[in-house]
Amino acid sequence: MALITTACGILTTVCSTDRGNMPFTRRFFRSAVTFSLAASLLVAAPGLGSAGQGFRDDDGNIHEASIEALSNAGITQGCGTVEFCPEDAVTRGEMAAFLDRALSLPSANGIEFIDDNTSIFEGSIERIAAAGITKGCNPPANTAFCPDSFVTRGQMAAFLVRALKLTDSGSTTFVDDDESIFEADIEKLAQAGITQGCNPPANDQFCPYSRVTRAEMATFLTRALDLPTEPPPGFTLDDGDNALVARYESRRDTSEGQIPDIYNARYSPRSFAIGLDVLPDPDDVDSVNSPGRYAGWDLLSPSTRWEHLNRGPDPDWFRFTLNRDARVGVVWRSDETSPGWLSGWTKGGTVIIDDRIHDVYEKDFAAGDVKLGSVEGQNGWRRMYLVLLAEADGDPTPTPPAPEGWTAPLPNRPCSAWVHELNTTVAPDGKSYVNWHPQIDPVYWCYYGHDHGSDPALIPGNPLVGYGYVAAAVPQVEPHGGFKEFIMESPDGDYWLRFIIHAGTAFERRICARFHTLFIMVYDKAGNEKFSVGYKNDYGVATDSDGNVLNPTNCGYSMPALVDEVSDRQKRTINVGAASDNYERWDSRFETDAVRNLGMVVFEHEFDIINPISACANGTCNDVVVRDLERFDATRRQIFLATWRGNFEFDADHALGQGEYFTDPFAQGLVDPGASNALRQYVEPGFKLTIAKNATASRIGCVSWDPWSQEFICYQTGGAGNRENVPFPPRKNLEYGIWRD
Repeated sequence: MALITTACGILTTVCSTDRGNMPFTRRFFRSAVTFSLAASLLVAAPGLGSAGQGFRDDDGNIHEASIEALSNAGITQGCGTVEFCPEDAVTRGEMAAFLDRALSLPSANGIEFIDDNTSIFEGSIERIAAAGITKGCNPPANTAFCPDSFVTRGQMAAFLVRALKLTDSGSTTFVDDDESIFEADIEKLAQAGITQGCNPPANDQFCPYSRVTRAEMATFLTRALDLPTEPPPGFTLDDGDNALVARYESRRDTSEGQIPDIYNARYSPRSFAIGLDVLPDPDDVDSVNSPGRYAGWDLLSPSTRWEHLNRGPDPDWFRFTLNRDARVGVVWRSDETSPGWLSGWTKGGTVIIDDRIHDVYEKDFAAGDVKLGSVEGQNGWRRMYLVLLAEADGDPTPTPPAPEGWTAPLPNRPCSAWVHELNTTVAPDGKSYVNWHPQIDPVYWCYYGHDHGSDPALIPGNPLVGYGYVAAAVPQVEPHGGFKEFIMESPDGDYWLRFIIHAGTAFERRICARFHTLFIMVYDKAGNEKFSVGYKNDYGVATDSDGNVLNPTNCGYSMPALVDEVSDRQKRTINVGAASDNYERWDSRFETDAVRNLGMVVFEHEFDIINPISACANGTCNDVVVRDLERFDATRRQIFLATWRGNFEFDADHALGQGEYFTDPFAQGLVDPGASNALRQYVEPGFKLTIAKNATASRIGCVSWDPWSQEFICYQTGGAGNRENVPFPPRKNLEYGIWRD
C-alpha cells in the first residue's frame, strides 16, 4: 500500500506516515482504583477476548513491552479492568497462575497442600506442583505452599529453572548470591539469558532476597518464553479498517449557543451482548439480558444528562458520522409512543435490557452524517434511547486486523503500545518520531490516555509534525504525551495558524525545564506553508501563584538560561498542593533573540492550562502530586495572543534566512544543515502577517469548542465593545479515556 505523503513545513519537504519497516496509513476525522487481593491477578488462556489489551499504568515503564507481550499472549489481563499494577510484589499464588497459564499445564490430581483451599489460585498451585515446578514452602515436610507470601528473586529463579528444565549453569557469577540456597538456579537463569542482574549497567548483582514485582515478572516470563515484544514489520491499515463511527455528539444549549456535548456518552464496537452495561455512567447500571438478533452489533450510547432526557422535540439533537454505509437500529426505551422522527423506520426485533423488553427500529444510512431526534421530554418512564450499528448487510462489524501473531486491542480499553508507535512521521533529520493522533484510535477504538489538541486534518493536506524533532537536536527527552496543538484561522480568514508546544502537566520535569519545544506554522487556506519554525522557547522560571520561585534540587538535568531575570512577562505559574485550583499559566512576552532570528517581530503569547494533572507537593517542589480532579474533567487549554503591545507579527525580513535555513535548537544563529544540532526552519521570502487586536481589546483569546477536531476559535477580549473574557472551554475528555495529559 502506498504511503501518504504531504508537504510538512518544519518537518521535511516530503513527510510520510512511515515508521521504518512498519508503514501505516490512516485517515483521521474530524482514577485511582482499589482492588482486593483476590483480584490482584487476572489471567486468561490464549485466544480469549481479553488478550491483547493495553494498560494505563505501564506507560513509560522499562518493562512495558514485556507487560504487553504477556497480555498479547493471553497470560495476563492485569490487576483490574485497565491496569497492570507493575510495581506490586508478586505472591506465590500469583506466580503459580502466571506459570500455569504460560505453560498451559494439564489438570492435576492427588496434589494437596494444606493452606491453599481458600486460594483463588488453588488449581494453578496444584498443577505446577504436579509438573514438579514447586515442592512447597516448609521443607522437609512441604505440606504447605504459602500462597500469600511474596516471591523473592531467588525463589523466582528456582520456579523458572524447574518450569523450563534449565540445566546449563555456565560461568555467570553474581557477587551477592554465594550464600543463597538458589545460587545454582540463579546462574542457570543468567546463562539462559533470562536475567541480566539487578544493578545496571554493572549488573554484577542479582538481589536474590528482593521481592519480584509484577513488571519484573513480566520481563522474566517474556524472556523465558521468547515472546515477541513488538509486531513484525510490514503491517498496514487503511480507511476501510476504521470503526463504523468516526465521531458523535449531542447538542447542548449554552450562553454561547449550541455546542457539542460528549459528556457521559460512549461508542462500543462489537459489544452488544448479554451482560453488557449499556450506560456509560459507572454509577448506574443497566445490563443486557438478551441482545436478540443484534448480538455483536456496535453500541452507541448518547449522553444521559438530565437536561437531555427532558429536552423538548428536536429532530437533530444527536449526531454521529459514519465512515461507511451502515444499518442503524434505535432501541426505544421510554414507555410512551415512539417520536415522530422515527417515522419511516422499520420496526425490527426486540432486546431485553434491565428486565424490560424494547423494540428496535431499523434504517439504512449512507456514509456521512446521521441526525437523530431527542427523547422529547416524555412524562412517563424515561430512559435515553440506544443506537445499534452494523454493516450495511446487517452483519456485525468484523474485528479489525492486527499484525501476525498479535491480537487486536480491545475497544474502550487502553491502546497497546505498538498501536501508539504506528503514528509516526519522518523529520528532516531522517528519523521517525511519533506525531499527532486522536484521543481514541479510529480503527480499534482504544484509548491513548492523552490528548494532543487540534487535529492537523483541519489544514488541507493534513501536515504531520514529528514531535520529538526539536528536542532530539538538544538532545533532550520530552515525553510524547506532553505535545499540544492549537490550530485556528487568522482573524482575516486567509490563513491557518498552528502552534505546537510541549506543555503536558503529567510530567514533573516541566517544572525544572524553562525551555520547551515550540513549533509555529502559518499555512494559506490551500495548505501551503508560509512560515514554519521549531525551537526551544524560553518560558522563564517556574513560580507559585504568589511569584515565589520553585527551584527543585532533584531534577537531574539543566538547560542554559538565556534570560536570567524573573519577570511577570516570562514565567510559568505552577500549582502547589493537590487541592489547589489555579490555572497553570505559561507566559512568554519578551522579544528575545530567538523570536527575532526566526522572523517574529512581536511574539507575545500565553498558554493557560485549566485543571493541570499534577502540582508541586510543596514550595520546594522536589515532589509532585496528582491533583484532586473529577474523573471526567481532563485538562483544558486556552491560548492568548498579542497580550501586551497589541500585535502578533511575522516578518520574513527579520529572520536569519529566507526560504529554507537551519539554526541551532535555541535559534541563536545559523548552523550547517549537516550539524548534529541543526533544525530546519522555513519562511516564504517576503512573507508578512500581523495578528492585531482592536483598539480597545486587551488581548486575543482562543478556545476550542469541538472535542473531536479541537479547532480553536478566537475572540477580542477586554475593553469596550469586546467580550470581557474568553469563554470557558467545555470538557473534551472523550469516554473518560484521558488519564495523563
